[in-house]
Amino acid sequence: MKILSASQVRAADQFTIENEPIASIDLMERASKAFVEKFLELFVDKRPVAIFCGTGNNGGDGLAIGRILVETGWEVSIYVLGKTGSEDFEKNLSKAGDCKILTEPSDFPSLQANQLVIDGLFGSGLSRPIEGIASQLIQYLNSQSVVRISIDIASGVYADQAMEKNAIALKPAYTISFQIPKLTFFHPYSEEYTGKWYVVDIGLDQKFIDNQKSVFAFSEEKELRGLLPQRPRFAHKSQVGKLLIVAGSHGKMGAAALCAKAALRAGIGLTSVQVPKCGIDIMQTLVPEAMVISDEDKHHISVIEGSGTTVAVGPGIETKQITKTALADFLDLASQPLVLDADALNILSEDKDLLSRIPPESILTPHPGEFRRLVGEWKDDFEKLEVLRSFCMKYSVNVVLKGAYSAVCCSGGDVFFNPTGNPGMATAGSGDVLTGIVASFLAQGLRPFDALRLGVYIHGLAGDLAVEEIGQNSLIASDIISYISNSFNRKSV
Repeated sequence: MKILSASQVRAADQFTIENEPIASIDLMERASKAFVEKFLELFVDKRPVAIFCGTGNNGGDGLAIGRILVETGWEVSIYVLGKTGSEDFEKNLSKAGDCKILTEPSDFPSLQANQLVIDGLFGSGLSRPIEGIASQLIQYLNSQSVVRISIDIASGVYADQAMEKNAIALKPAYTISFQIPKLTFFHPYSEEYTGKWYVVDIGLDQKFIDNQKSVFAFSEEKELRGLLPQRPRFAHKSQVGKLLIVAGSHGKMGAAALCAKAALRAGIGLTSVQVPKCGIDIMQTLVPEAMVISDEDKHHISVIEGSGTTVAVGPGIETKQITKTALADFLDLASQPLVLDADALNILSEDKDLLSRIPPESILTPHPGEFRRLVGEWKDDFEKLEVLRSFCMKYSVNVVLKGAYSAVCCSGGDVFFNPTGNPGMATAGSGDVLTGIVASFLAQGLRPFDALRLGVYIHGLAGDLAVEEIGQNSLIASDIISYISNSFNRKSV
């Protein structure tokens, strides 16, 4: 699903109006009905509703939503901030019944604890901070113990740029957005300004949307499931992938074991794990399905030999000089795409000259701290995405920036946000599991970017399925591995 800019969405609105054709007021009605349909799914028990409207089209949506809710038997109060507005706002105002005009803070209504508040003050066209009575109203609504629901986007939030420091914006529990998710929904800073979000189809012209250029998209389950490797009936283990995992150091053999177990559970035919001598017995005990290769050094990786096969490097290897040298020497010889994670990334961040020696189309899997060490600081989450895109294009690599809605960027600079995963996965070893899954898919023959997108999706879905049984607070990395097989057959939860 493409993620378009606010201006592109406005253009899609206009194209639909002109070419469906449909009057703008009727398109507003269609959008309002779609909002109400989702609203009624979320709130089955009727309770008082207060709708706060601006005088633009977002306010026009609010007026239409209020009228439709009244028609379905809900008790609705409508409050309008201002006196005159857009043409479609005025048309809906004439049909809305009693509305109270808010001109000063003393006009703000008292709200009941069980009341639902719908925010229709400002939409995605907002381009400057909210001030004056509008700012006071939003702060008042945020202070009330009510459930807040925003129409399309929370008032005060920009669709595709960061908010100014100390800017005022509504903090909804839910956002019901029209047709396309907004880029801001995928950023950590905007969580409190978005809540749980849903997208409703309002019938904008799909061909027009498909023809819009965008470097951002929200990955869809059907497409990702189409990437799952399929085994021929007469397959044998050598035909379904060979993988070398270079991992572990004294005291950190758990990372190697988690990575190898995840790779095997994700379908790899043959897995070898290179570990220091101290880890041989540990690995053969914990992962009997994997072949173990002993490094020359007792406690650390001192040499990497993996030419001609898919190689994943990094979990638990530490950053001792002997390991740094081993990785640098290996990068000079490697020709096939690699999977680099954890301490391999930390080594790269300490010697950035190594970045240019990474084979093209390799896969890097940093969490935000590791990525920051690689690229430096960014001023906000929007700039972070541009830094990510530039990094991938400069070094011809594929990168997942892990987190909620993990951002998966290809070497060409396109970013796909992942739909699966949950906060319970913020646990030690979860990244090692992801590395194993991604490397497994790469070794099974998927193109690097496809292996990364699918791996991130399956990893997140396994975590979601595990949480259903275990709960977020109790989830550990081994639980994610246990649910990888389930995730091959189950849809998102």
